Amino acid sequence: MSRGCTRVRVHPSPLPTSGLRTGGLRTGVLLLVLLLAAGVAGVLGLVARPLPAAADEPEALASIRLTSISPSLPSRDGTLTIEGRVTNTSKEPLVRPQALLWRDQSPITDADALESALESDSNVPLGSRLVEEGAFQNLYTPDQPDLAPGRSATFTVSARVADLALAPTDGVYLVGVHVTQNGIPVAVARSRVFLPVLSSEPRRTLQKATLVVLDSRPSWLAPGLLVDDHVARDVAPGGRLRVLMDAASRRDASYAVDPSLVAELQTMREGYAVRAKDGTTTPGTGQADADRWLADLARLRDGHDGYRLLYGSPDVAALAHARQTDVLEAAAAAGRRVEATADLPLLVLPTGGAADAATLQAAAALAPRAVVLSDSATRGAGPLLQTGSGTSVLTYTAGGLGGGPGPEPQEDAVHIQQRSLATSWIGTTTAEGAGAAQVHVVRTKAQATSTDQTDPPWTRSTPLATVLDRAPARWDEDLRYPASAADDELTAGQLGAAERLDSSERTWRDLLADPGTATAEVDAAAARATSGSWRGQRGASAAYLAPQQASLDSRLTDQVRISTSPKVSTVAQQGVSLPITIRNDLPAQGDGGTDDPAAIRVRLVFESDNSRRLTIKPVTPEPGGVLAPGSGYTGNAAVTARANGTVPVVAQLYTESGRKVGRPVPIEVEVTQNGTTGWVIAVVAGIVLAVSTTYRIRQVGRERARQEAAPDQDHAALGSVPSSELGAEHDDATVGS
Repeated sequence: MSRGCTRVRVHPSPLPTSGLRTGGLRTGVLLLVLLLAAGVAGVLGLVARPLPAAADEPEALASIRLTSISPSLPSRDGTLTIEGRVTNTSKEPLVRPQALLWRDQSPITDADALESALESDSNVPLGSRLVEEGAFQNLYTPDQPDLAPGRSATFTVSARVADLALAPTDGVYLVGVHVTQNGIPVAVARSRVFLPVLSSEPRRTLQKATLVVLDSRPSWLAPGLLVDDHVARDVAPGGRLRVLMDAASRRDASYAVDPSLVAELQTMREGYAVRAKDGTTTPGTGQADADRWLADLARLRDGHDGYRLLYGSPDVAALAHARQTDVLEAAAAAGRRVEATADLPLLVLPTGGAADAATLQAAAALAPRAVVLSDSATRGAGPLLQTGSGTSVLTYTAGGLGGGPGPEPQEDAVHIQQRSLATSWIGTTTAEGAGAAQVHVVRTKAQATSTDQTDPPWTRSTPLATVLDRAPARWDEDLRYPASAADDELTAGQLGAAERLDSSERTWRDLLADPGTATAEVDAAAARATSGSWRGQRGASAAYLAPQQASLDSRLTDQVRISTSPKVSTVAQQGVSLPITIRNDLPAQGDGGTDDPAAIRVRLVFESDNSRRLTIKPVTPEPGGVLAPGSGYTGNAAVTARANGTVPVVAQLYTESGRKVGRPVPIEVEVTQNGTTGWVIAVVAGIVLAVSTTYRIRQVGRERARQEAAPDQDHAALGSVPSSELGAEHDDATVGS
């Protein structure tokens, strides 16, 4: 039967206690019930909702979580049993709810049809329910006819496969459960799952490699301090990492571990605390479980195919697009420093398995054993490809361990298990050539639980190394990177906060007199801050980075500082000194001397507003520029002033590599004394000299004037004597002559 001609057979829900099997009588009774229900609804003024159109997603009043489907690969003459739990998610009670087994009778035989079923609404196809005894179950009792909001009820429904009346064609069928209430044949909840039903096994086999990814969202803040205790819950019995470890331990399974997770577990094993939002700490609870998990990892290494991931599992795509590939190099370097995993081959697994050309290029630059992408990114090519530069690209089946058809919940172990069976069967029957292979990546607890089933007869489990040793296929490097993948990347704000933290970490490293241990932490911090696990977690990533940034800010700005007067005076000459103190108030971590891990190496530089008028030589603490923790150094900065007035100067500490550290200190330098006084004296002396000279000139002029005026006065006096007297004198003079 074709997908376009689905046979629809809708049965009304049976009476709770009918058990009637004669067709005519049962039909008559059911019709009577429907008529009575309609009449009651009319009396009560209720209007029954019409059946929704197949194109519209119906509103659900309850959710169905499947807990078991047995067998996962039923034979045509077998019996199918589905178990689960129904939860009332509405605000009103469900009246006399029932669970009924449902199926679609048309086979799915290719990947396109499987994908179409995954994307369809929960009421597409409409399908049909079984009303035979055993195929439905009442979810109520006479004493409790309603299922209250928030309450749950379990169910078990079963039927012979022959009674499902499926098409005789081998294929994947949709089966599931519908929930109705009060005898009205309108589903208030639905669940669908894939079920391969085969009359014969495929003639070919499929090689299947399972890669279990052991990683976790970063929580490391400092040695012995975590931001939360989620890793403790994950490694506890029944936790996600505990279940994943068990899955990785299965025969022929492979694993890839994040060295960052190993480092966190090692600090937990030694004893640790958890930081609360208010800054207080409480003792961690996962010390024993962390020790047990690490011991299991050591045993796993002895007999299993293992790999290491980039430290912190950074968002390769986001960093490549932001041109921050140095963080990827730092992550690779940090991973090589974790001894427990350092010798494992490197796999680069971009977040979500998605990549474009820039992402692939950035990953390939790290020289990994392989870059692991989803077959969706490579447009179905795989499982082993090779780039033009020789990098191996391993593709995994994106839908191999994905969730099943909707509605939610659809990421449980049952849905994942059945989708895996459906995908592998279609992959086997449609593969071209011999030796087909699929790679499955296991990351969640549900995926790990789903793989705890017997492999289908058409697959052969093999370690990942077997696939990597195959001859790679030719590939044109045509990658699919949809807009939705770009939208999922770390945001610009998240990358900016991570970049600021990285800059502060590098300044801290350069500040220390012995930066050896800090170098490793700089690389690790950058990788953790850009982990792909922070995607869609802006609040959580901000809460994780904030205390680290605050700690660095305190060390770099408050505990390394300059002490001096804000205003100083000097003279316009060379050889004048400006006293200033450099303080290292960091707490000692060792003997407190210059060899202490908290000893710093700095130099003090002065930046003048006008270097032509004033310059101050840099100051370096003695000896060798190293300053022990809890100590200070007071030096005299040589000042050269060339003009008078006030010049603003900024004193700033720098690391040897030229990074600013500490708070800048503004200083006002006033040039006085010899400069100003000398000029004043010179000006005054000039004025005095000019005044005295002018006075003397005037005085000399008056003296000359008096001297010149004296003969004129004598002549004037002679002119007043009588002429007889004048003549007598003249005669006397003549005579005398």
